[in-house]
Amino acid sequence: MFAQVALKLIGPVDHLRLVWQTGETLLNGVQFDEDPEGTRYNVLVALQEVVTNVLRHGYQLDAASPVEVAFELQGDSFRVTLRDRGPAFDPLQHAGPSHADPEAMPTEVGGFGIHIVRQVMDRVEYSRADGWNTLQLTKYARVVANT
Repeated sequence: MFAQVALKLIGPVDHLRLVWQTGETLLNGVQFDEDPEGTRYNVLVALQEVVTNVLRHGYQLDAASPVEVAFELQGDSFRVTLRDRGPAFDPLQHAGPSHADPEAMPTEVGGFGIHIVRQVMDRVEYSRADGWNTLQLTKYARVVANT
């Protein structure tokens, strides 16, 4: 199965709801081997955390700034590419919560979204080019076509 959906969000739209609903629709076509519903939910939460970070920290809640979200379902992978024009920020360089137990919940304010993304997604990549931050999140699964 192959599918692509791209969103360009600008203005006073409900970014989080649109991204969640689009992701949820596409994820319904993904057959995860272990805990399918839980995995779908966790991927959506990770995506929401990333979008929230862009809006809150990158754009300081400026609704006029663009957020681009591209979803791709191909073969055995579900990939989301998020682009924004906020200040350069590589979440992979963020130390994240410091705990003896990596599964423990963070106690400090901040860093939880990045922690969630790292725990949930199979692959996370960041780049910065031409004034755009690009974060690519990938979750591998067995993908089946809906008939």
